[in-house]
Amino acid sequence: MRHFSIGFQVLAAVILGIATGLFFGPLTSILSPIGSAYTMLFQMAVLPYIAFSIAHGLGAMTPTTGKKIFKSGWLYFLCLWLFIFFWIFLLSTLIPRTLTPLIVTKTSMEIETDFTNHFLSNLIPENPFYDIFNNVAPAVAMFGLITGLALMHVEKKEPLIGVLERINQLIEKILYWLGVISPIGAFVYIAIAFGTIHFEDLFKMQLYVFAFIASTLWITFWLLPSLLATLTPLSFEESSKAVRSVCLVPFVTGLSTTAIPFINTYLKQLSQKHETHEKFRETSQTVLPIAYCFGHIGNAMILFFILFLSYYYRHPFTLFEQTLLFLMTIPLSLGSTTGNLNAILFLIKHLGFPVDASTLFLEIKSFTNNFQVLMSIASVFTLLILTIYSYYGLIRIQWKRGLSRLAAPLMGIIVLILAIHPLIHPKDLYENLYLKLKLSEAINKPVKATVLQEADTGVARSYSDPNMPQVLEQILGSHVLKIGFNAECIPYSYFNEQHELVGYDIAYAYELARDLNCELQFIPLKFSELAPELLNGDFDIGMSAIIMNEPRLVQMQFAFPYAEDTNVLVVKRDQRKRFLNLASLQALPGVRIGVGGIQSNIAKELFPVAEVVYANTLEQIEAGGLDALLWTKTTALIWCFSHPEYVVIDYGGQIGKSYYSYPFRPHAIDFGFFFNNWLILKSQSGFKKDMENYWIHGISLKPREPRWSILRNVFHWRD
Repeated sequence: MRHFSIGFQVLAAVILGIATGLFFGPLTSILSPIGSAYTMLFQMAVLPYIAFSIAHGLGAMTPTTGKKIFKSGWLYFLCLWLFIFFWIFLLSTLIPRTLTPLIVTKTSMEIETDFTNHFLSNLIPENPFYDIFNNVAPAVAMFGLITGLALMHVEKKEPLIGVLERINQLIEKILYWLGVISPIGAFVYIAIAFGTIHFEDLFKMQLYVFAFIASTLWITFWLLPSLLATLTPLSFEESSKAVRSVCLVPFVTGLSTTAIPFINTYLKQLSQKHETHEKFRETSQTVLPIAYCFGHIGNAMILFFILFLSYYYRHPFTLFEQTLLFLMTIPLSLGSTTGNLNAILFLIKHLGFPVDASTLFLEIKSFTNNFQVLMSIASVFTLLILTIYSYYGLIRIQWKRGLSRLAAPLMGIIVLILAIHPLIHPKDLYENLYLKLKLSEAINKPVKATVLQEADTGVARSYSDPNMPQVLEQILGSHVLKIGFNAECIPYSYFNEQHELVGYDIAYAYELARDLNCELQFIPLKFSELAPELLNGDFDIGMSAIIMNEPRLVQMQFAFPYAEDTNVLVVKRDQRKRFLNLASLQALPGVRIGVGGIQSNIAKELFPVAEVVYANTLEQIEAGGLDALLWTKTTALIWCFSHPEYVVIDYGGQIGKSYYSYPFRPHAIDFGFFFNNWLILKSQSGFKKDMENYWIHGISLKPREPRWSILRNVFHWRD
């Protein structure tokens, strides 16, 4: 009865945790130390258990017995993993095809080698103590596997086997004790999850979350019990009850190792049912650690998450990344779901996703992790039972039951997914992201500004007159700062969907005007006429992703460069194959390559037989007058986000880099000295980083509103 009493305690803890989370909201975070302590206690036991239990399970066998168990279980292991890969592929059809805005034609061998080495370090136990300390579950499992296989062939191994058995019994006792206090862990985890997760994050990932949860519930409570009922003497009702009994506590706590005591309890009951088979209990104890480490098909859902991220961040994979991703899913899924966290953070980092992808995963994980544990434990249990029954020759295929409970529902779901696929239209992160950015969210109380349609030559500063005051003196005297801008330099200067002039450089202009106690005038500039416009005093400083190079340095003065970017080509998607090979492109005559005025020399040097055309606006490439446009990577990528019919081709730095700076008229020594020091101060104060996060990476600068809670939003209690 103890088993059932714990189950009821856990259910009560879940209900209380949900109520606590909804009532107190973010205040439930004060329970985090308790949750962390509970998790640490489990991690203290689980990783040594993985290593020692696999070593004991394999080492206790003779090579003959090991081969027999392998033959009994390998087919079911293979089928479970093939099914989950098929299922993830099926789910991936719901994700719209990722239209890459970027094509990398030269992959760095150093990056690939580094990626491979990091993957191998997660799999190969170079230092088992380090792997245990850092929760690298795949490497720990591999250590146990290698040790167990070696021990299997050692003579007079009984004393060592006895020691391993005692160690495992000790760890299982610890796990049992932790299972007894699992209602506390369940209450803490559920309360924190329902109190801190922002539901808008779930909404952003609603396709992934819904497909994930629906999949785990169907596989756990229908597919796997039906599989057991089809292949073993167990009925569907018996299988379902067994799955529920071993999965309840792991599900509500989110910790897969809590299942071990309950699996052991069920195995005792099963051994009594099959008492005619000698050593049934002993065999099951041998197979359990192996099934536990290799049967976590729920961990393979990291592949589904990565595929969804690929769409959400418009970050398609190279062929190398795709191949490696599929190959390493199984080894990265070894061990427990706790260790799986490191695997997915590893993939996010080394596949080149944005920094906030890890934060997004951790937020979503608090809601999906329990369902991942649920399916993982159900699959471990299924693999264990099928292997044991196969070992003792108790497998009996019941075709009629399999057809009605497995084949028919699976075909129905496949048809349903294919039918609803055209009706699903999820949004990715970059859909209209930059057009929705507002100046008021980046600059607090911006100064008064006027955006002119053209330069007002009647009130030009006439810097060509040597008798006129210095630039800084004129600005401070008139209390007006004139900024030259070009509105086609997203994300540096452009018009958003409210037709407000915004961008990284525009935000800097507002900050500069505030510090100079000036009003702003924004005056359109022409890149081809930049030097005379500055000299004539049409504006004081140009701020629109303006490239600094040697010819311009002779004509005007520049501040210190504030950014560098790789040169790329923008081409039509359906014509991209013509441009993938740089060497062939450089020898291809008649190609019309558009450039800004300052890049014409670069283009002529890089593409000597091409026709270099000055491109004043982006409309020229849209109108079909150009085959390609030489541009800088950041601006080109963001432009292609809203023009998916075009792609950016990155040649790995082979066509050079560009350096952005702010130009002002020659010999403006006072203004140049002031402005360079001002830029340094803005960088040190964090303003530069904030502007990069907001305008280039699209990360909001405003602190999020506290999560909705009854205490705060109904009773209007405040901190």
